[in-house]
Parts: sequence; structure tokens; C-alpha cells
Amino acid sequence: MKLGVDLSVMGELEKLNPVYKYQGKEIEPFHFFATHSGISVVRIRLWNRPYDDEGNPYGGGTNDLDCFIRLAKKTQKEGMQVMLDFHYSDFWADPSRQLLPKDWKDLKTLDEVANALYEFTRNSLIIIKENGIDLIGIQIGNEISPGMCWPFGNRFNEYNPVTGGGFEGLSALLRAGSKACHEVFPNAKRIIHLEHSGTYDMQDEYFSNIIANGVEFEVIGESYYPYWHGSFSMFKDCMSRIKAKYQKEIWVVELGYEYMQWTDNPDYSEVKDAKEDDFVVGNVNGRIPFPKTKEGQKDYIALILKICKEIGIEMVCYWEPTWIHIDGNGWATHAGQIYCGQEPGPAGNVWEIETLFDLEGNAVPAIDVFTQKYIDEI
Repeated sequence: MKLGVDLSVMGELEKLNPVYKYQGKEIEPFHFFATHSGISVVRIRLWNRPYDDEGNPYGGGTNDLDCFIRLAKKTQKEGMQVMLDFHYSDFWADPSRQLLPKDWKDLKTLDEVANALYEFTRNSLIIIKENGIDLIGIQIGNEISPGMCWPFGNRFNEYNPVTGGGFEGLSALLRAGSKACHEVFPNAKRIIHLEHSGTYDMQDEYFSNIIANGVEFEVIGESYYPYWHGSFSMFKDCMSRIKAKYQKEIWVVELGYEYMQWTDNPDYSEVKDAKEDDFVVGNVNGRIPFPKTKEGQKDYIALILKICKEIGIEMVCYWEPTWIHIDGNGWATHAGQIYCGQEPGPAGNVWEIETLFDLEGNAVPAIDVFTQKYIDEI
């Protein structure tokens, strides 16, 4: 089983001169993960145009093509492989929002959007290849259980051959992306990335439908955060059954756990205020299996890696382990907030309590568990 890390935010974070330390000694993250942790893959996202029309960046890494190429070259310099994560949006794409890129806003039909997606994918990959970058895997969308490029690829809309929707419309977009990936990087594995990794019926419905609609891919990608996606037992049952039925590799491309609890952080209110037994701290069969402490995070990572190895999952990737607390390092700039339909205001980094470095940049205990050495020994 391979290990990966998503370091997408580093393209912007590095400009703020963060300091990372392991056992009191300053380290450089790319080199550290390659040498200390034995990480073999770095996942990097790509947004279409993460700037407003005046050129103001959206933040959160501002991961345009130039940024991707810069981070990919750093990755390869350290001997690690690159996984590309197309969001097919100008900013964050996830189950709550799959916004159509601004440059496609005047397109009226599913065919036009599918062609634009194909051209964007193909042209981006050609430039990446011309820059000497190879890819181990390519995500065709990010956490796309509700679809992508709304409304054309919204799987919950009724299908219309002109305007898309439904699994038919979504599959047309996925086929376009898959075709472009195979043309430019025929050896890269194409990844369909969902979340709800503890919900078998949803996963089964999804993959059976897109396969029936001719979508070609090699890897099932998953996010797993127990607060939102279910207990260890739910995850293990779902992933075991999906792997057995579809006979494809499974890569957990996003994973994380809090090492501290900020009770006044509204971004975590849905977890903090949950009253069900499922959310009792320390219930290994619940959604908060270990205390939200540094030791609890370490225990969580140790157990989930063991479970993934038992299932036969081929890769596990920790999401944004370096996104530490630094002023000016929020999830969005004012321009990014406006793009998301929000009033401009304070935009902090809620992920800083789930990283593998604490608020001061010191490595947390879990960093010695999320290693290839640990995987080989369990």
C-alpha cells in the first residue's frame, strides 16, 4: 500500500515563509515526506481560473496551472510521483458546490460543456507533459457524488439530452474527461472520486450507473473523514464490498483527523453539537473514535491504515498536512468568498487543527505513524 500527501496549498503558503520542525530541527516538507515518511505520491489540485475578472486571486492555494507545474516539479525532484486532481471549477468543488467555470458560463448545452471540459483537460495535460511532468493518476472531478459542472452534470436533475442532468449527463462529462486523459497520459490511472465512503448503497448506485453509461476509469477514489462519512466498521464494510464487486483499485485520496478541539469554532458545529451515541468521543464504532488530541489523532491514523491494508486498498493520502496557522493563509480571499456567494469577511483556515504539524509548525506524533515503514510493519 502506497502513501501520499496532498500539498496543494503549499504553492501559496510558501510565500508566507512557514517554518516546519521535526524534533526541534527545521525541515522542508517535500524533502521530509519523501525521506522521513517514505511518501511516494503527492496529490495536487487544479482549478480552471482561480481569479476574478480583475485578476484578484481566490486563495486556498490559488491552484492554477502554473502553480500545479511548480509543485509537481518539486515533487518529482524529491523522487515522488504526481497525482492530478481536476476540480473542473474555478475554486473549491465538493458535495456542497460544483460551480461551472466562469469561462463556460455562456455555454447552453451539455455537448458544449462536454467539449469545453475535454479541451481544457487535454490542453492542460499537454502543457504538463511538455514541462517534463509524469502523472501516476488523474482525478476527473473532486468529490463528485452529486455530480459536477452544475447544472449540466448534476446527477439529481432529470436528464435532458440538451441540458444534461442525471447520470446520463454526468457520464457525458466524465467520458469527455476520461478520453482526454487517456489520449495524453495513457499510462496514468483515471480516478473517479467520491465521498460517503461508508455508504454502500450510494456508492453501488453511482458506479453501476456511470459504468453502464460508458465511463472508463481504473481507480475508485474516496474521501474518508469519520465525522461525516461514518464509523470504521461502516467504511470497512462499504469499501470491501465495492472492491469485491467492481474489481478496481481503491485509493483513499483524502484522509484526516483533528488533533485538538476548538469548541468555539463554528465550522465544526455539526460535529461539536451532535448528540447521538455515534458521536460519543472514544466510541471506536462511532464518528469520533478517538479523543481529539495529538495522541488521539495518532491512534486514529494507526487504526485506519491497518484497516486499509487489510481491505487491500492500494493508496492512502493525507489531505493538506502542512496547512498550518499563519496570518493571510485562509481558505479564501475576499474575491474567493464573493465567488462562493458569501459576503467578504474573515476567512480563516479551519484545517489547521487536522494537519501533521501543530499551530507553531512542530511535527505532531502522528507524523511518525503516517509512514511507509509503519505500513510495511503492520
